[in-house]
Amino acid sequence: MLLLALTSAWSIRSPGETGLGVHPASWSNTPLSCLTAPAGLGRLGEFQIQVTLGVPGDGYTAAAAAARPLGKGFTAGAGGGWNETDGSGLFQLSSCYVITGDPIGFMEGLYGPSITAGAAATATYNDSTGSSDVSFDSGIQFSLFPSFALGLNCTDIAGEASFTTGFSHVFNRNLRVHVSYSRDMWRGGAELTVKPFLQLLAGTDGSGFNGGLLYRWGTWTGSYGAAFLESSIEHSFGLSRRFR
Repeated sequence: MLLLALTSAWSIRSPGETGLGVHPASWSNTPLSCLTAPAGLGRLGEFQIQVTLGVPGDGYTAAAAAARPLGKGFTAGAGGGWNETDGSGLFQLSSCYVITGDPIGFMEGLYGPSITAGAAATATYNDSTGSSDVSFDSGIQFSLFPSFALGLNCTDIAGEASFTTGFSHVFNRNLRVHVSYSRDMWRGGAELTVKPFLQLLAGTDGSGFNGGLLYRWGTWTGSYGAAFLESSIEHSFGLSRRFR
């Protein structure tokens, strides 16, 4: 469901997030969303894997990622994907360091503040042109109990750097609202926990609307998302697992 702008020219759809790329800058907390904002790796307290498949009208997108805490505040992740529509793919290595605080405790509404910093190296390839490229990204996330988180992410530091800022407001344990801004484009979205095992997601960038849900059972999470565009509906499916 989420449009993860992993580079300026490559994207995948992931149903496990909220609202057209809304929140990774300030609240990335899954292996795939951390490909966009590696500072969020600090929110992953366990080894996790995640796979997604997007089915638009003229092709498909697929992606997979994994992340593992290494101890002493460090977490590492890796992931990649393929966009069949434009024949492009990527592979990324990322890492994060918790400078201070407890980002996981904040996510559960228990503690704060926390500051995390992340970095990533991304290799991209375009099949139609045979071209490849390597870029470096960085980001920082700041969380303050009990109500908000801020984030800043910089893509392609050594090239045409692009900045994304994000803000997340935690109304309570059942509702989070996100807003982000990047390249003259704003996005907004929300996550509503209906039951401990069921979460509803929605978001918009003003021109399209996303809706979806997450269903959790044990260490597994399944997800479905639909992007309602001007002339089509794009479906996406995801599956993730936590290893305790």
